[in-house]
Amino acid sequence: QVPPVLLDKQFSEFTPDITPIILAAHTNNYEIIKLLVQKGVSVPRPHEVRCNCVECVSSSDVDSLRHSRSRLNIYKALASPSLIALSSEDPFLTAFQLSWELQELSKVENEFKSEYEELSRQCKQFAKDLLDQTRSSRELEIILNYRDDNSLIEEQSGNDLARLKLAIKYRQKEFVAQPNCQQLLASRWYDEFPGWRRRHWAVKMLTCVVIGLLFPVFSVCYLIAPKSPLGLFIRKPFIKFICHTASYLTFLFLLLLASQHIDRSDLSMQGPPPTIVEWMILPWVLGFIWGEIKQMWDGGLQDYIHDWWNLMDFVMNSLYLATISLKIVAFSKYSGLVPRESWDMWHPTLVAEALFAIANIFSSLRLISLFTANSHLGPLQISLGRMLLDILKFLFIYCLVLLAFANGLNQLYFYYETNEPGNCKGIRCEKQNNAFSTLFETLQSLFWSIFGLINLYVTNVKARHEFTEFVGATMFGTYNVISLVVLLNMLIAMMNNSYQLIADHADIEWKFARTKLWMSYFEEGGTLPTPFNVIPSPKSLWYLIKWLWRHLCKKKIRRKPESFGTIG
Repeated sequence: QVPPVLLDKQFSEFTPDITPIILAAHTNNYEIIKLLVQKGVSVPRPHEVRCNCVECVSSSDVDSLRHSRSRLNIYKALASPSLIALSSEDPFLTAFQLSWELQELSKVENEFKSEYEELSRQCKQFAKDLLDQTRSSRELEIILNYRDDNSLIEEQSGNDLARLKLAIKYRQKEFVAQPNCQQLLASRWYDEFPGWRRRHWAVKMLTCVVIGLLFPVFSVCYLIAPKSPLGLFIRKPFIKFICHTASYLTFLFLLLLASQHIDRSDLSMQGPPPTIVEWMILPWVLGFIWGEIKQMWDGGLQDYIHDWWNLMDFVMNSLYLATISLKIVAFSKYSGLVPRESWDMWHPTLVAEALFAIANIFSSLRLISLFTANSHLGPLQISLGRMLLDILKFLFIYCLVLLAFANGLNQLYFYYETNEPGNCKGIRCEKQNNAFSTLFETLQSLFWSIFGLINLYVTNVKARHEFTEFVGATMFGTYNVISLVVLLNMLIAMMNNSYQLIADHADIEWKFARTKLWMSYFEEGGTLPTPFNVIPSPKSLWYLIKWLWRHLCKKKIRRKPESFGTIG
């Protein structure tokens, strides 16, 4: 019989929410957990952090600290490797979901952020360590291809690496970058070239160049006979990657030719017809748009917008569509030769040229995404992405400082606007003037002052108002100190920290990013590179007929069983 004093909560070493199995899970005691699980004891699943049920609300009102600590204790028990291994039918899925849930929980309960993040890392490490126990390629394939009834990934073939896709979805970087997993992926990636990594770099380069130059031949063969040797050859992931890269490099070469205006004779034509190079660029643009539509259709809108490169593709394709539309408007509405100096500022041709120039920049920068395939450039590309996030954070603070000083300087110098001789007004003149006369002009002046392009004499006024000049110069100097000395150095420190964070985990970060790139080429479909993907193939027509037949058969009228009443 247990003495009554031990049953008194006041004399207990632990809080009332600490049950025996939770305590055993906290210490990761395998034998005790196994004994309790065999007796049917389990850890209760905590409610969501935003749950508004009566139990959660009353518990939080009575003692919010105990309520939060109780949730933390339960999650600490659920994250125990021994408990996951003994109580879960699918330890990998449990570890994935629990680590994701803990990571999201750390963003909500900031007071216990470090504890939840540590538990999330513990779950990720458990999944990685469990994968380390595989001893053969067969075992590894069974694990990575396993799917369960509750999987969020739609049913496909039984060899589509469903579990690996789930790991990428839950951002299990340690699991994905595990050597066994990477070895299997590499063997599938270099399917046609088993000894690729042992070859000399010159042989690799020559092979890629030859395959890249022959991508139109492979594409035509795939269109005509998808099951032929050449048609099956282009479906290999590595070959598909080379052909798509060669197609994109061809597109960039056409953009370079278009920017040189080789085949354009008169630049004063208001609505010029498309040049030969522009006609050649059009199929690529249509192919890019069709590829993005197919990707959005196959993966869904949510997965599509979560990839930053897809957003960049959307902007790039939108700019090209706007350029084409404006060129059509200019060609149909305007005719004749008029000097460019006489054109309206918003002339469709001028706007189209500006949008086309911006689209060219995005198209060239899009090539950075291919750096992920290289072990030397991949970590740099990942670091660049992290630095861009730092720049966005910095711009938020900088814009606040910019607006504050712009408002003050414009308020001070608004009364001293002058009309300069020679009809040159603003900071772009040889002698800068009226730098702070309007709010927009003030914003421009303060921005370009970061690069040292604004002189101090712009704070002078024609009237002998030395006090106003002193206040204006002091405000202008204070802005430069804050923006250059404080904010800019803070940005450099943030970017250095991001780079160091990637450098410390360069191997894991790069392998995770490379795996996402590889998986996009393992998928069925999207075989043909641009612009051949816009051509309907016999295979696509056959799939369309099968889809129509399957859906039309379902809509046939099903006869209901007849019920005969009693005749009386």
